[in-house]
Amino acid sequence: MAIYSASVRDASRRGCLRSACLPLVLTLAALPIRSQTTAQRAQTEFARGVEMQQKGDLQGARQAYEAALKLVPRRTDVLSNLGMVYSQLGQREQAVKCLLEALKMDPQQLGVRFNLGIAYMRGQEFEEASRQLTRVVDAQPQNYAARHLLGLCYLKLQNFDRGISELEAVANAQPANLDVTYTLASAYIKANQAQKVEAIVEKLKAYDTAEAHFILGSYDLTILEYRKALTELTRALALNPNLPDLHSQLAYAYLFTGDQELATRMLQDELTINPQDSNAVALLGCLYRQNGRVEEAAALLNKAHEQRPDDLDIVFQLGLLAQSQGDNQQALKLLQSVEEKRPEDASVHIVLVRLYSKLKRLEDVKREHAIVDRLNAQGKNAPTVKERALFEVVGKPLE
Repeated sequence: MAIYSASVRDASRRGCLRSACLPLVLTLAALPIRSQTTAQRAQTEFARGVEMQQKGDLQGARQAYEAALKLVPRRTDVLSNLGMVYSQLGQREQAVKCLLEALKMDPQQLGVRFNLGIAYMRGQEFEEASRQLTRVVDAQPQNYAARHLLGLCYLKLQNFDRGISELEAVANAQPANLDVTYTLASAYIKANQAQKVEAIVEKLKAYDTAEAHFILGSYDLTILEYRKALTELTRALALNPNLPDLHSQLAYAYLFTGDQELATRMLQDELTINPQDSNAVALLGCLYRQNGRVEEAAALLNKAHEQRPDDLDIVFQLGLLAQSQGDNQQALKLLQSVEEKRPEDASVHIVLVRLYSKLKRLEDVKREHAIVDRLNAQGKNAPTVKERALFEVVGKPLE
């Protein structure tokens, strides 16, 4: 992975980061020298750490930075780079501790704050990451690396409007930046803004990259071209099998084209790459429920609910799960909560017809039947273009 080794201003000129977070390596010390011998030894270790980090030897870099820090404990550049290495090694607590200590010594170090935002992102703490990156962007509106990451944070927080706004600012300033083009196209797709994707899609047809094929396949999913989507996403897989979200999108394509076994395998692969992928967690839980793997389904769907407590599709799936486990009262509680917030959702009313029948609540059965008939007459029981990320499509055949 490439590493920046210049100033924050230089980093912003170089463009944004390729999906993953590329941190900022500080290379110059600015603290006064107390002891020439100690300072020289510390500087030697620091330089060795930078060299190893740039070569990708994270363990070697960690050891060198730790040695430098023992010699000169109050160097912000050492703390920042060590925190960044800890973050890349998955040691979130140590990373944040180092970076906060560096900021405590010098709150104006925007490069350190940028790295802290990355550390929070790697720890899936997108609220805190967005706060740190916002402070960088407020101070440096033309730091497009920070704006790209801030846009990604907003997308992870399901705040599509703000995320798209940041990404559009980067794309407008850097039209040749394919990384932000990919991210922006993905954001439009997730926000169900297919019309805005069309121009980007035409542009990306000229590129034979995993990211380009990923966006083309994702776009094809939104317009119900499932076979085309499968072709594009399969090509993306051949080019880069570790591309984030790729296996999840392939799972959608396989499921829509009738291959549930391959869809399940793709979701399992996605969770091997990224165990915290909330879409894969929820979707695989849904498929496990369908196939009677109740305990595994419960574990995944409950995890998905913890990740996205306001996602009504997940609550709906938990209601179906409770019903399959014979816990009709819990199922009723969950499904009624979805019905209250989404009264025009025909799939919920269809499930409630069956559930009220089991509970012998005949008046409620009549009421729900009437609602389903009305929605059918209004055409509101037909699948939409977005199809709510498979939940309604997968759920309906069960009922």
